[in-house]
Amino acid sequence: MTRILIADDIATNLYLLESILKGNGFEVTTAKNGREALEIARKSPPDLIITDILMPVMDGFELCRLWRADEHLKNIPFIVYTATYTDPKDEQFVRKLGADRFIVKPVKPDLLVQEIRSVLLESKDKDGVAKGTGPEDTTGILQEYNEVLFRKLEKKVMQLEEEIVVRKEAEQQREAVIKELKLKNAELARFTYTVSHELKSPLITIQGFAGLIEEEMAKGEENPELKNHVRRITSAVDTLDTLLSDLLSLSRAGKSINTPKPVNFGSLVTESLDLYSRVLAENRIRVEVDPEFPRVNADPARIREVLANLIENAIKYRGDRPDPVIKIGVETGGDEPVFFVADNGIGIEPRYLERVFNLFEKLDGTTEGTGIGLAIVQRIIEAHGGRVWAESEGEGKGTTFRFTLPGAV
Repeated sequence: MTRILIADDIATNLYLLESILKGNGFEVTTAKNGREALEIARKSPPDLIITDILMPVMDGFELCRLWRADEHLKNIPFIVYTATYTDPKDEQFVRKLGADRFIVKPVKPDLLVQEIRSVLLESKDKDGVAKGTGPEDTTGILQEYNEVLFRKLEKKVMQLEEEIVVRKEAEQQREAVIKELKLKNAELARFTYTVSHELKSPLITIQGFAGLIEEEMAKGEENPELKNHVRRITSAVDTLDTLLSDLLSLSRAGKSINTPKPVNFGSLVTESLDLYSRVLAENRIRVEVDPEFPRVNADPARIREVLANLIENAIKYRGDRPDPVIKIGVETGGDEPVFFVADNGIGIEPRYLERVFNLFEKLDGTTEGTGIGLAIVQRIIEAHGGRVWAESEGEGKGTTFRFTLPGAV
């Protein structure tokens, strides 16, 4: 039976190759590195050796050189089977050392066995003609060996540098995700607390007045206050309904953005203003709109929602001015167009400008609403890849909301 010696430092590779060879009728001996393979071969020469190149203690190059220099081993067929040294110069060097084959992993089992049988037949036909290089080639061989190792080291350094860059990018992404999660957790904590508080208030109202109604009905007496109790309950239910509707809108904002498409921003402004035409007329609010707008790449439904929230906000916080005005326009002088919705209403103290986009943040507790609208605006704009911010010089000096959107391609 033909005996084959295989050398590889990776146990899985040894097991796989051993299984293939034994399955095809070969006797197999294994070694974990070149030195071990050489010691085994000198004690009991095999009919053929298959070795990896990249191994500890002694690599495949040195094993091949010493194999061909050994009087008892030099005529035994030598096959290099590698997945790391795959450059044509590596093959040239291995051939120069005297290897019969240079095979790059992986190879289909049947093709590998075919190559092995072919090498064994070639070896028989050569009638013991020695292979390898003589002592006079030692200096040149060592020089080439150093060049091969240097080239491999250089390639490995490049790979490590690329891995370092990739790992740094991954670490930065990881840190960004952790930071975002911390912000989301903080927002969730505020959200949970505020929702529980906002929901509790109308529920207490409903519970209290429902109890009063129950008591009055038990007395069997007519009480004119019953209608007021019912009205307060109805109002509390309406508050709950509005709050839940706004919470649903908030949960969808930024998550249900349809694929952005080129759209006429001016048309979105017109459609949004139409929704409030009656309330604008009733409150004698003058609206000034720029005559031209650039096209944007956006989800029309979501941007209409942004404009509607900002217009409603301007109406709600107009104050008691005799000449309320809402201006909608765009500034194109910078690197990107900046859209705005401005009013001359009650204004905001500069120190509160960043807070207006927080959930349930209402700087004026006397107005209707849940304080969710601007949070929805921010999420929708950011989902489009834009920015949104508020500007005001203080109380009584109006407020301007500005935002950016990607331009249409």
